[in-house]
Amino acid sequence: MHRWFVSILAALTTIAAASAQTLYIPASANAEGVNQTRWRTDLQVKAQGGRAAAFTIELLESRADNRNPISLAYSLNANESLRLGNVLETEFTFTGTAALRITATGGRITATSRTYNDDPGGTYGQTVPAVAEEDGVGPESQSTLILLSRSADPSAGFRTNLGLVNLADASTAVDIDVHAADGTVIGTLSRNLKPYEHRQFNDIFDMVGAGDVADGYAVARTTAQDGSFLAYASVVDNGSGDAVFILGSVDLIPTPAADRLVVFESFLRPG
Repeated sequence: MHRWFVSILAALTTIAAASAQTLYIPASANAEGVNQTRWRTDLQVKAQGGRAAAFTIELLESRADNRNPISLAYSLNANESLRLGNVLETEFTFTGTAALRITATGGRITATSRTYNDDPGGTYGQTVPAVAEEDGVGPESQSTLILLSRSADPSAGFRTNLGLVNLADASTAVDIDVHAADGTVIGTLSRNLKPYEHRQFNDIFDMVGAGDVADGYAVARTTAQDGSFLAYASVVDNGSGDAVFILGSVDLIPTPAADRLVVFESFLRPG
């Protein structure tokens, strides 16, 4: 009887742990950008399922080890939502760039964000959705980002910024292959991310020595056995500063065909 109870308790604990909900906002900002832009992030969180919810928001600073991040707690009534304008400034008093980790400590939640240039003449920017932790990219998959381009003329065309978020509590090496549309590899960028680090590479094509790239894509991958990360791109119009957010799509890495030994037998019969 005692063993049966312990087994049931362990099973329930496993199910509860598996159902824990953790979301990531891959990029957020409270920072000054090029061409006198001022980037801000608004975050909104809503309780799901007609029930109350509680959650924490953790600040995963860029280029930092975030194993002990600043964490703030919130609660929502059933069907209630909460919008936090310029969340890095108003909630964390933080200047710079970061990812945000949102963990439901009670109930279920949905979340999204908008990062925008706060211009006196009006705002413009991009929606940055929340991504579930289980959708991270591990060693058996890769993240592909398409619709990328670059103009060598900074006053025309576009530039592409590429960002990564390490979802593991250990350092994780990530390789990024930058391609032309025909599949040609223009260059490879390799970086070792600190635990739970957010890092963005501005003008990724320039970083690998490319000039004009009218149409390209990037593939990010890790070989770390317990590695997990998110990848995104922000393609910015050099003329207006307007940007499009692109979340990497997860692709399985093809398994090379194994060599097989094939034995042919022939049988001879009299006559």
